[in-house]
Amino acid sequence: MTSEPSPRQVLYALVSGGFLVVVAILTIGAAVAGLVPQWWSWTLVAVIVASAAWMTRNWRRTRSILVLAIGLFLIWMIGTLIAASR
Repeated sequence: MTSEPSPRQVLYALVSGGFLVVVAILTIGAAVAGLVPQWWSWTLVAVIVASAAWMTRNWRRTRSILVLAIGLFLIWMIGTLIAASR
């Protein structure tokens, strides 16, 4: 039996989802602008889809989904800077 989600769980799930949407938009933008190679964009798309699936199943684990969402943003930022400089 599951209990009612707390307002904090709902808020953190929404914030994490927002980070995921931002990373998806940034990934698409970098690919369309031609800033990064296609392999980097497709890799990130796969990671974003897998992350979204995991976050959907585990949305009540607030610390884990926030770490995943913010970590994915940092990976996008650092990876895109490296890939764009080559």
